[in-house]
Amino acid sequence: MTLLAPEPTSARSRRVRRPHTLTRSGSSPLPLLAWAEGVVAPISESRRSRTMARVGGLVGLGALVTYLAWRILATLPPSGPGRWAAWILVAFESMPLLAATAKLSGTWSIDTVSADPVTESPLGLRVAVLIPTYDESAEVVGPTVAAACELSPIHETWVLDDGDRPWLAAMCAEYGARYVTRDEHQHAKAGNLNHALALMEAEEEAGGERTDLIAVLDSDHVPLPAFLTSTLGYFVDERLALLQAPQTFYNAGAFDDDGGVGEQSLFFNVQLAGRESSGAEIFWCGSSSILRVDALREVGGVAQETVTEDMHTTLKLQRAGWRAAFHHQNIALGLAPATPEQYLVQRRRWGMGAMQVMVHERLWRRHRWMSVRTQFEYLFGALWWLEGLGTILALMVPAVLLLTGAITSTASPATFVTVFVLAFGLRMWGYKQLLRHQIRWRSAYALRVLRVTVGLSCLWWLVTRRALTFTVTPKGGAEDRLRGRVPAVVVGMLAAAVSLVCIAVLGLLGHIPWHTSVGSTVSSGVWLVIAVVVLANATMRIRAEQYATSRRNAHRFAIPATVLLDGVATQLADLSVGGASVRIQPGVPAPSGLVRFALPRAEAVSLRVTAVVDQGASGSLVKLGLDGEDWTSLRQLALWIFHTPDLAVAGLPAGVPAAAIAAR
Repeated sequence: MTLLAPEPTSARSRRVRRPHTLTRSGSSPLPLLAWAEGVVAPISESRRSRTMARVGGLVGLGALVTYLAWRILATLPPSGPGRWAAWILVAFESMPLLAATAKLSGTWSIDTVSADPVTESPLGLRVAVLIPTYDESAEVVGPTVAAACELSPIHETWVLDDGDRPWLAAMCAEYGARYVTRDEHQHAKAGNLNHALALMEAEEEAGGERTDLIAVLDSDHVPLPAFLTSTLGYFVDERLALLQAPQTFYNAGAFDDDGGVGEQSLFFNVQLAGRESSGAEIFWCGSSSILRVDALREVGGVAQETVTEDMHTTLKLQRAGWRAAFHHQNIALGLAPATPEQYLVQRRRWGMGAMQVMVHERLWRRHRWMSVRTQFEYLFGALWWLEGLGTILALMVPAVLLLTGAITSTASPATFVTVFVLAFGLRMWGYKQLLRHQIRWRSAYALRVLRVTVGLSCLWWLVTRRALTFTVTPKGGAEDRLRGRVPAVVVGMLAAAVSLVCIAVLGLLGHIPWHTSVGSTVSSGVWLVIAVVVLANATMRIRAEQYATSRRNAHRFAIPATVLLDGVATQLADLSVGGASVRIQPGVPAPSGLVRFALPRAEAVSLRVTAVVDQGASGSLVKLGLDGEDWTSLRQLALWIFHTPDLAVAGLPAGVPAAAIAAR
């Protein structure tokens, strides 16, 4: 699906444009990342996309049901141990049925209702933007602080530093943000936020002004200009405690996100939007959110009992009768996990935190304070983190049946393969339509394999109940460039699957003793062949060079623009919040030392030449970096990238940041 922001003149208009390219009248098309379409206004879905999604969902579910009916009615052995073995395999093949039904029901519609944008805070509500941080580099946290301070309407920006870093205090002083630390660093992010809430309450009791709303941004989530103006209007509803917006990521090509299609884009653009549309309560997802201070005080602040404080806090708010809403617009840009290790750290924390919440709140019990649909979504969402166990089962069940020689199918090999491939293909096509094309199966299955370790960690916690600690997802550069390490359990699964397929082939050829029919071998073996393909694909993704650790602290953007270097026009090669690279023509002497660097429609900043690379007939590439702790230049570069002036880049639509430009 292509999700589009409607024309400003009609906030609820719906249309679809297939290419992920926006154009400006009178200029050349500029390739943009997919999320750019949801920046200028709330996202809505076209009628065609909605129709295709529903047709696809019904086709996918119908294909699965038809296949299972065929297996039961036409392929089961008539009697004996083989029939029981066949039923075990059919039960295994039926496992996706509940998930498929839930997907169809939960994403039947993804339309949400948006509040009108505001120019002033409604009802005179005072807002503070809170940025919890711990050990992130200046290139990560600096753009977030700079952009937050520039937001409208009038607000305060608080930087909550659990790392007690003097350089960050100096940066905040220059940008106009309030720098806050605490004596005891307990309960990680939740404790950091609660310390700020307690400080607000103490100052209010001492006669200071009260703070009504807090906006929460992770240290790497840079707010766009519409962050407050597009969201504050929701809070005219005095029972609204929480507003959540999508978490969108600007580092295209990250391990789990390619600039518009990935796990997070699927979750926010389809699943969370569908959850609100279907009447199920949404939950706080941490960053890119706004919360009512009175509501948090009523429930005792941000939950500290679990490591997923956001979801747990939402349950407390909903138990107290407060509401939550979803604003479907990309209003902040963050950093997705760039490596397999970063991905696993983050997902393991989320998964094990979900186990904590499920047990602490006893989500399997009926709670009258939330609807059946909402409770199902919470419970199903928590249990989803155990899917790694299902992946292991997907290998074990057909493997055991294959090795036992059980007769699991009476269909001929050709018939079985034909029916299986047809049903499986229809399911994959249908579910991709239902999920609005926000998924790529090759990536999705690779990530599922990697999450096997997450499922095992979750199971281990459920069995042992060992204490969990909050682990920050690492962002920024690393000392060495290292490729991802394939988890031992994945290596073992791949070796086992390959071995079993080889054994089956040798058995069918008569080279080793074999006790089952060709048809039964195929009925179990086809799952093992799929397992080999999926596991091999995951291994290659984990080990891919593009997902190796990087020495760079800041993401680089390839932006086609003419810049001034000491007053001389030259072409920009790439830009980051920590510097730039420019191309100079052959024969032009390369500069050295400090230079003046000016982006289009922006003031010049001072950068230092860090390297000059001779590219022969193409000229030279001059690399520029910040000169020490130059917070003014970092702020200027960051705001140009994320709050790009109109007409600064030819072909870039008004209101869309230069960070959205895709590399050619």
